Amino acid sequence: MIRYKMFEREITAGEHRSYHVCVNNFGNNFSSKSKFYPIDESLSKINEDFTDYECNITLANHTSPNDYFHISYLAKNLYPPYIQKNILDAFNIKVDFPVIYFTRQYPYVDNFKVGFDHNTYQKFNSKFYKQVMDIIVKLNNVLNGINAIILAGDFDKDGNFIDETINIEIIPYQNKENYFNIKDILLNDFSVVPDKIGRYDKMFDNYVINNFCWHTKIKLFSDREPLVKFYRTYPHNPFIGYHNYK
Repeated sequence: MIRYKMFEREITAGEHRSYHVCVNNFGNNFSSKSKFYPIDESLSKINEDFTDYECNITLANHTSPNDYFHISYLAKNLYPPYIQKNILDAFNIKVDFPVIYFTRQYPYVDNFKVGFDHNTYQKFNSKFYKQVMDIIVKLNNVLNGINAIILAGDFDKDGNFIDETINIEIIPYQNKENYFNIKDILLNDFSVVPDKIGRYDKMFDNYVINNFCWHTKIKLFSDREPLVKFYRTYPHNPFIGYHNYK
């Protein structure tokens, strides 16, 4: 069953857009004519129970050439607190630290992306660490509450961290005040296009948490300016009732 959809849009100069579909479990979610169908059916052959996780599929489009799938733990249940080893092993995610989510290209390539917390990131001795911490401190000082800040990076097939980029995913408390606070930070500190982020302003005129979930992502690179994206769910907020979610 399809639980919800999520729209992703770059709000810096690029034109990247993606469309994510979350399902309860892989398999029997799409018409055989759908482009989602072969990915969904293939993943359903993995002999694991995904009930405790968020399962998403993202199709290629004119701004993103590859298909992906994502499995995440986002406080859907209090247990397990992270993605368990049997799930990681089933998809050849060879890391030995607590994993919040992972993303794999479909069909598989060697590299994969993993989301983790600050304590894990600290152990990588990343060249971005100070910059990441400065951003996190500022967000904590300005925003009126944060549900989560998730860091994510790329890994090679053997589970070695590739220190060329880092994602900072910010899920604030879901309210109008926080939207405009983070909008100001992004406009002041990053090359966000005002007209792009401004398109979301009207969505917050009468915003209540049930309307949709929203969050932003800042991606830092070794060789280029940061990229920023905005995400929102449709047609509602699927995380109402999750542990400590506000």
